Amino acid sequence: MSTRTIVVLALLSFTLPSLRAGEWDKEGETLKKDCSGAPFFSLIRSCATFLFHDGNPVRLSIPTTVVPGGGTALGAMLVQPLNIHNWAGSNFTLEGGSSLRQFWYGNAVASFNHRRWGGDWNTARDAFQFQIYARARGLPTMPYYGIGPNTDRAALRDYRERDISAGISVFNPLQSWLAVGGGLGFLSTKVAGDFAAPGLAPGLVNQPGFIHYNVFLQPKGSWTRTTVTSRVGYDFYQDAGSGLYSTRRFSMDVLQKFYPESQKEPNGGAGGSVRKQVKYDSVFYLGGRFAAASAADANVVPFYLMDTIGGSDINNVATLRGFQDYRFRGPDLFTIQTQYERRLWGPVGILAFYDAGEVAGRVTDLSFSTLRQSFGTGLTIWSGNKVWFRAYIGLGSGEGRHTYFRIADAL
Repeated sequence: MSTRTIVVLALLSFTLPSLRAGEWDKEGETLKKDCSGAPFFSLIRSCATFLFHDGNPVRLSIPTTVVPGGGTALGAMLVQPLNIHNWAGSNFTLEGGSSLRQFWYGNAVASFNHRRWGGDWNTARDAFQFQIYARARGLPTMPYYGIGPNTDRAALRDYRERDISAGISVFNPLQSWLAVGGGLGFLSTKVAGDFAAPGLAPGLVNQPGFIHYNVFLQPKGSWTRTTVTSRVGYDFYQDAGSGLYSTRRFSMDVLQKFYPESQKEPNGGAGGSVRKQVKYDSVFYLGGRFAAASAADANVVPFYLMDTIGGSDINNVATLRGFQDYRFRGPDLFTIQTQYERRLWGPVGILAFYDAGEVAGRVTDLSFSTLRQSFGTGLTIWSGNKVWFRAYIGLGSGEGRHTYFRIADAL
């Protein structure tokens, strides 16, 4: 029996006993009511609302990408509220899905939310959150170009990966401008591939389990025309087997948003007077990332724990968007990205971007003079003051063009 089949059966075994008598009959009546006898667009809206939001106890998950290149995964989600005194908003979520390319995922997460601690001295608006999680995913075809900034596309090889992780995490807002957090978990990654020389992919021959520790700070700020969010974190992956692959990583991410335009809005006063307001559907992004991973003497960083840049990385974060996904891999990296988005007509808008970045085997090898670069343009779909869908073409890599067509964050 395949791992994917086991995950699906596990999801069903948790879900079916939780259904109250007659629950599915009620759902059938609601579906029939929402999806019959309505004009075309109204029908789509009401059916989508039912299927992806209002379904109870089980709803369809919003189509997602397990990893870049894995196709669009469809699945189902169970969200069970947890009624705990003083812990409003707590819930248990169980979800799973698969794409036609056989990339699959399964998650079980219990989230416990509490209003921020500290009373009046704590100005944070975010809630304290404690999570217990278990996650799994199967990635049957992943590209590997090698390690370092000068790899050749002709060296492309494919490998398979399966990840299983479980643990706890804590997020604690201290002030409106600062939050801290951390976690403790276990990670099991199994990879296999047809490599002529396995030594060129450290970690391919043996994949131990890892105990994963992490801590982070999240400073942020908000003003009239700009916001800044950032994260500074330290991760330690302790090899629970031979100890050969114990790895530590320091990372720092910064994203700043500028709103350069204003718009006139009625202020409700006499004579039809107006006032200037920030135009939130015209936004300029400036982002950067630095990461450095290392191992003790005689140890090595396994390739599947190294970051990548190019297209999008394994966490669906856009990097050098003119290159193919996962194009450059290394223990250390540095990226700078800019992007401008503006709504033009109704929900439709445009975007333009410029990216630069590099990976290296040592931090001292990172240099502004050797950064890879790309640029591009595309279309956006807006709802309110937020972009929900992006489609663009990345150029300037010297290796052809790279297209992007899905729901995702900006940077």
